[in-house]
Amino acid sequence: MTPTRHVPVALGLVCLATGCLHDSPPPPPARLSDGSPARPSRVALAGADGTTVTTRVRTVRSNAVEAGSAAARCLGSSRRSEGPVVERTDVHGTSVTFLAPGRHAAYACERAGNGSTTEPWCGSAFGRLEKGRLRDPRVDLTCRDGDGEPLAFAWVQPSLAAAYVVVAHHGYSEVYPVVAGVPVRIAGDDVDIASSRAAFAVSEHAANGRRLRDYELDAAVSG
Repeated sequence: MTPTRHVPVALGLVCLATGCLHDSPPPPPARLSDGSPARPSRVALAGADGTTVTTRVRTVRSNAVEAGSAAARCLGSSRRSEGPVVERTDVHGTSVTFLAPGRHAAYACERAGNGSTTEPWCGSAFGRLEKGRLRDPRVDLTCRDGDGEPLAFAWVQPSLAAAYVVVAHHGYSEVYPVVAGVPVRIAGDDVDIASSRAAFAVSEHAANGRRLRDYELDAAVSG
């Protein structure tokens, strides 16, 4: 008499108890950090994994910054900008980047969460430019998400041909349009607080979506 096989049933019970599908990606975010709808990329981006979510970007001339705006609060009363001030809202938070007069340095302010212009910035960055290029990403790990987990903000200096910077996350890709030749401030949650480092999977794309290059950005907090 052939013995009855119970292994598949037992395995199914183990899966129910332990969650064999834990590696399945979560659904992509439906909204950006300020509550606005998360919209897909208008351009098909070669090699971008999963659903694409396009971050919102706004540029404003430094002499036309509205009082009370994110750009105004980052500039403050003692800073001046050469060229436009760039506001970005992504899945994790909001950032502002601008270049100092003479284009010898870049400044950033960043905030996690809902993009409110009344809440204080949780992080900032300063980076020197050499021949118009950043010396390092100037990663900042001081911000926390709604669950108290650390977030990372860092600059990417894309190639001159790049129209989009794409950051791969679990289950979706986040698209950052490149504007005004200003370094792109990206955000992510792959953070190792013990070593003060953050990792980003980055690709750069031309205006037609063609992938120009991809790389792992492993950024450490500068002393």
